[in-house]
Amino acid sequence: MPDIEPRVSASGACKANGLVLCDDFEDASAGGAPNPQTWSVQVFQQQGRISIDGTQAHSGSKSVYVNGTGQGSYRSVLFTTTYPFPSPNNSFYTRVFLRSKNGMGEGHSTYFGAGSGDNQRMLRIGFHQYVLEANLIHPGTEYEVLSGPWGQPSQGVQLQAGKWHCVESFFDGARHELRAWFDGNEVGGLHTTNWDKNLTSWSPRYARAWFGFETYHGEQDELWYDDVAIGTQRIGCDG
Repeated sequence: MPDIEPRVSASGACKANGLVLCDDFEDASAGGAPNPQTWSVQVFQQQGRISIDGTQAHSGSKSVYVNGTGQGSYRSVLFTTTYPFPSPNNSFYTRVFLRSKNGMGEGHSTYFGAGSGDNQRMLRIGFHQYVLEANLIHPGTEYEVLSGPWGQPSQGVQLQAGKWHCVESFFDGARHELRAWFDGNEVGGLHTTNWDKNLTSWSPRYARAWFGFETYHGEQDELWYDDVAIGTQRIGCDG
């Protein structure tokens, strides 16, 4: 595995131990794209857009604005890190501060994920049935776990419209495990090792990670991302 050169901005939001990438977007120009040395932008079928916003931020004065309000049942508006995978032991932590204009809907959409270089295996975190969820794209099938009981959204984890939330994850490819935290608290329903299907050896060989809005059932939203980080240990919501 090649040595990993950390790419960490200087703000207080990027001061945690073990960081290999952290971007507060303060060095980017409002109205422009995220730093192309760290991120590549994908807008599927030109539906939606991604740009630096100087009016909303979790820290500092800027964030990444993701407009996912294009037409159609499938839309993908993503910014993908150029972090030099593979990770040590095929495992890494992420942390993102996320703000949603509309909150979560009934359909199925993704806020961030990671997967193999050929996109045949992916682990995605987003929402389904109004609650935070995770799902695995595995050759030939798909698996899902929810943060609350199906059809009872008040018992699951939800983004509040117009509020910044801290979402963390641990993609543990070495032990085929996923963990997630919301505003500092672990989401027990998303902690999985077998997807409730006795599945083993399911983790992708992680080669890419992305953030943005990918929707499959026509949901629409506008999102802001800030203080996006990848690390070798849990990052937390303070640094």
